This record gives sequence, structure tokens and C-alpha cells, in this order.
Amino acid sequence: MKQFRIISLSLLLFISYSTLTSAQLFQLGAGGGLTQILAPKYYTNSVGDGGLGFSSEWNGGAIVKIGLPLIPLTPRAYFLYHSLSGSGDQTGTTQNVEYTQTISEIGLGLQYNFVPLPAGFDPYIALDLAYNSFSALESNGTEIPDTKVSRFGAGIGLGTEITIIPIIDLDVYASYKMFNLAGKEAGEETISAFTLDVFVLFSFL
Repeated sequence: MKQFRIISLSLLLFISYSTLTSAQLFQLGAGGGLTQILAPKYYTNSVGDGGLGFSSEWNGGAIVKIGLPLIPLTPRAYFLYHSLSGSGDQTGTTQNVEYTQTISEIGLGLQYNFVPLPAGFDPYIALDLAYNSFSALESNGTEIPDTKVSRFGAGIGLGTEITIIPIIDLDVYASYKMFNLAGKEAGEETISAFTLDVFVLFSFL
């Protein structure tokens, strides 16, 4: 936990320093996409099998990137709002139950840009650290006690920026996320997901 906080603080200081001293390009974007919950089984199993029935859900948010001169590293900060829902008949009954929960993700990270490709493609790999706030799990609109928590997570992914015009890019990004990598209680299972997002980026000098 202590090491995780040190890494997060170091990234924040690095981004702040870069902004004040050597940033040449500021990009601000908005967009969203899909959140596919992968684990644990309690999240992915159907309601009839004793799970929550979460599967392919949606997310939306914003991202900021700061270009650095002469090196292929780009500090990034982002916010994503993940909306999760699942429904079905409870085991042994005909009662339909709908479960809902949201995850608010605030992240900092770095992306490494490879050599740009023809046709305006600029591929990259990114590593992110995030603070994730889980809303209370709700069953048919009623909150389930002790399910509202906050955890630290991490993600890794591949993406590419696609130039539309000189000041507007599309950022297509696929990532693997672990929402509660740190700060878990004893016996708490890791919640992981695959996300696929598209952001419209506006560039400022």
C-alpha cells in the first residue's frame, strides 16, 4: 500500500513538473466505450446462478495528455465512469432482480509512443494507476449495506492516436484493468475488466 502511494505521488509530481517546465502539446479529450467485466465469478455469473449478471457495460469520461519534447513518453490523466447492471430471476423463484453499481475511476499514467505509422496512426502502450470509487451495490433500487468502497487499481493497454486534422485526433484504446488491486480486505476477490474506448482529442500548443 505504501509503495503504491509513493508511485502514485511520483507520477503526479512528474506530470506537474512536465506541465510547468517542458510541455509543448496539451491534449484534452472526451469519449467512452465498453467495459467487459472479466472477474470475479460473483460479478459475471448470471443472477440465476447466484451472481450479479454483469457483462458488457458502458463507460464515459475525459482524458488529458501532455506532450514532452524529444522523448516518446506522454504523461496522461483521466476520469472514467463505469456503469454496471445485470438482471434475471433469482434461483428457485420467478422474482426478477436487477443489480446496479457504478465505478468512478481517476487515473494517472504514462504512455510510450512507438514510431508513427503511415496514414496518421501513432500507436502506443500505456500503464496507468487509478483510484476507484465503487458506489453501493443496489438490488431493485435498494442499497446493499457495506458495499460502497474505494480501492486502488492499475491497468495496461494498447492504443493509437489517429490524426483527423492537425488539431483533432481520435484516440482508440484497449486495456486490461484491475479495479481493486490494492486496499482489499481479507478474502476480497480482484475485480478485473477489459475496456475498449474511443476519445476525441483536441490539441493545444
